[in-house]
Amino acid sequence: MPTALVASFVLGSTSVAASALRTQDHDTVWVWNARCHDPTIVAIRVRLDGAVVYRTSIPICRWGRLFEKGRASFRFTPPRLLVWYGYRSDEGDSTQDVGDTTAANTPFEIELWQAGGEADAIELGFLAIASDGVHMNSIHMLWPTKPTATMIAPGLVLETWPEARPGHRPGVRRP
Repeated sequence: MPTALVASFVLGSTSVAASALRTQDHDTVWVWNARCHDPTIVAIRVRLDGAVVYRTSIPICRWGRLFEKGRASFRFTPPRLLVWYGYRSDEGDSTQDVGDTTAANTPFEIELWQAGGEADAIELGFLAIASDGVHMNSIHMLWPTKPTATMIAPGLVLETWPEARPGHRPGVRRP
């Protein structure tokens, strides 16, 4: 009898978890998807020491979580060394993070993707990869209605902001 009770509990819990997951997949959140109907357009820019190294615009809209599809990538080679903090550091060793330094002219690929959708924002994942591996993997909060900036490495900044469109307020559907 106890085995049947445990099996029943496990099956019931699995059913509840699967139901919650299905509900979560259909939650209305902000998504980055080229198929958005009447999208809000958001600019993405990456600058190194003030100079633009990447610029694009993406369509976002409020839609079901299962439509989180956005991805982009670009390559750049910084003319100076970069110091990366927090990703390859040894956590908990009670010493100051001295950073992970890459040499000048090290080629990088930067990947951007929708890591998650929220009711009021998009979690924009970013990854910095060189030939010796990953130097940064983190999240930038992309807000549909306001500008935001995240430091990827000192001097290397990811920025997002809603682009103005005539007769359109970001985040608000036209009648």
